[in-house]
Amino acid sequence: MGYIDTYDSAVEAAADRTQQKELLTALNGWDRALRRDECGAWTIIGKQGSIHTWGDGKSWVSFVACRSALHWTYTKRRLSFCTVTQDCEDEGSLRLHQLPTPEQAEIIRDVLGIRKRAVLSPEELERRRTLVARARSAQGRRNGTGPPACPGENADFRRGACQMIVGSDGHGLRSLRRSVRQHPSIPRLTGHWKHRNPAGQMFMIRKSVEALLEKGEPLPMLKPFRAR
Repeated sequence: MGYIDTYDSAVEAAADRTQQKELLTALNGWDRALRRDECGAWTIIGKQGSIHTWGDGKSWVSFVACRSALHWTYTKRRLSFCTVTQDCEDEGSLRLHQLPTPEQAEIIRDVLGIRKRAVLSPEELERRRTLVARARSAQGRRNGTGPPACPGENADFRRGACQMIVGSDGHGLRSLRRSVRQHPSIPRLTGHWKHRNPAGQMFMIRKSVEALLEKGEPLPMLKPFRAR
């Protein structure tokens, strides 16, 4: 169900959002704090309260919910630079007439529970960009829209690697079966390993090796073994 639009026009909504963004910048709050409420009005929302525009284009009104009457009394003292417009037992509203100073912004964030905007160093920004690029590349490969990062992520390469490791005539079957069975990333398939059918064993081994190669995990060194 969509929200109710409280504005008379898109121009009025844009002006209200611009005023709220100006206050959010002065508060040094994170961007996600600004969003529309259930009535469709642009609101700066915190854990213990919210801020709306007053309607005159230059001031704001904040609603604060406190734990008790004593806490509300203490909160009004902390927000003495605001004008109380609604005074209830343990909650109320206060009007902010101008943009707050850095000291006042810290108090407002603490009282309303608004998260502070994170300040990241250039190194941290570069690290996060790299992580996002890797995640998008991996998502593209899963969707078939991006190139594989390495040959090991290619299905044809995995099948060829399994055939090279296992061998078509059973070379390395016993040692590979033991290594795959003991690998921590492969679940124990005790019931399948008891089968005496070589074709069934080869199928399970190749599927397990493909799973390991798909995860990018190294395989243990295998010694060729010829079945007698």
